[in-house]
Amino acid sequence: MVDKTLQVERSATGQPVMSAGGGAFTKTYLAKTVLAPSPEGYKLKQASFIKVSGHLASSTEQAIIPVQVNDIVITLSGTLPITDQNPDATITAYRIMSITDQTATVEPITITHAEIPESVILGAGKWHNRLGAFFCYQPQQEV
Repeated sequence: MVDKTLQVERSATGQPVMSAGGGAFTKTYLAKTVLAPSPEGYKLKQASFIKVSGHLASSTEQAIIPVQVNDIVITLSGTLPITDQNPDATITAYRIMSITDQTATVEPITITHAEIPESVILGAGKWHNRLGAFFCYQPQQEV
């Protein structure tokens, strides 16, 4: 049953986007990312923009990721360590069902830490993380 909406922003080209990022503090963490479903599980989406200045330490606004219907929006929070065995480690996950001007209609889904790409878990657990690249796909650059 669809029962929630999330705020969506629009890029300069009008594409719907959401922010991603996060990191750890002394004993707690907070992270947000957008994943795409794939036959192998869930995969990171490529960011359209990664911030490199301003307040970035453990911010959930370190990267901007384009979103579409069927994407999964995940928020991780709680006390360290980030594992399914930690009862204080929380995952909130939603599948995007539709997108209008500034709103994504979503439905809650269940996902485990093991299903989340490893880089997201690493970034969420990194003390005062400033790198949005943990939360989005980065294509390999040829040298």
